[in-house]
Amino acid sequence: PSFGFLFDIDGVLVRGRTPIPAARTAFRKLVNSQGQFLVPVVFVTNAGNCLRQEKAEQLSRLLGVPISRDQVMMSHSPLRMFKRYHEKCVLVSGQGPLLDIAQDLGFCQPITIDALREKRPLLDAVDHDRRPKVLHSQEQLLSLRAVVLFGEPVRWETSLQLIIDVLLTSGYPGNPYGQESHPHVPVLACNMDLMWVAEAQSPRFGHGTFMVCLENIYKKITGKELKYEALMGKPSRLTYQYAEHLIRAQALQRSWQQPIHTLYAVG
Repeated sequence: PSFGFLFDIDGVLVRGRTPIPAARTAFRKLVNSQGQFLVPVVFVTNAGNCLRQEKAEQLSRLLGVPISRDQVMMSHSPLRMFKRYHEKCVLVSGQGPLLDIAQDLGFCQPITIDALREKRPLLDAVDHDRRPKVLHSQEQLLSLRAVVLFGEPVRWETSLQLIIDVLLTSGYPGNPYGQESHPHVPVLACNMDLMWVAEAQSPRFGHGTFMVCLENIYKKITGKELKYEALMGKPSRLTYQYAEHLIRAQALQRSWQQPIHTLYAVG
């Protein structure tokens, strides 16, 4: 084959956990009698709350064809290329098995929002019921060298507050805000979708909406624009370059000799 497919998932192949009937029909035409794909196929999703293996198993069940983890590209998959941050202590935001995801991508010292909140309980003050009843002395100095935004979190107010604390203290949350904290520590963000389609009749807030909140809070406090070290997930160039790499690797694995000239993005 001289072409390959890049498939979006949410709202294209499935709505929530329900497959779109035409998608199952289409995929039966894309595999041979042994269940092997006739052309290279990669699923490019802006989801980021699970591991590739879990998404591949879910898709295999929903579409009725065997799909491997190497055919799945999550919004955070290009972070594998950012090796300069893998050895550093980074704050990770989102939901799902965040530490497993971060470590699978190569990060050696990830810290979640919840873990940071435990280390610095005074910082999370919006919900009065979650404020600490007993004050403890602050733990050892904490130095965060980057912020990685995997996807929309559950408690937005906690994540927004603690991420702002990291940005305005040059990575030392708990310290006073400093004038010298600009430019701020690097921020790497996955999935810019303002909204996404699930079972509801109207689209739901996505990670892009959370990012809009973060950007506007940062600008309101500092008067400066929040800068991203990298943006990934559709429709970023970085994501499609990485998807092309996966397509070519698939063709090489199947020993297909003809070069892949065309990629069809279905979404």
